[in-house]
Amino acid sequence: MSYYIIVFKNTFDAMAAEKSLQESRYEFRIMPTPTSITQSCGICVRINEKEAIKRIIEENKFEYKSIYLKDNNGYILT
Repeated sequence: MSYYIIVFKNTFDAMAAEKSLQESRYEFRIMPTPTSITQSCGICVRINEKEAIKRIIEENKFEYKSIYLKDNNGYILT
């Protein structure tokens, strides 16, 4: 199953994103950031829906470093 990971520069940005996503009622999970992607922040957000990612980018409600798609081939920068 594929899913998206939102990566942050620091923990403060990750916590702000978590609050924003909760308020907007997105379905997401907080998880450790895979070290194969980055080592900037130890936590990231996992979202399964592509449409949710599109809305998050359009709404621009919080700061993030990058978004990756996880599929069978690994992590792909989107």
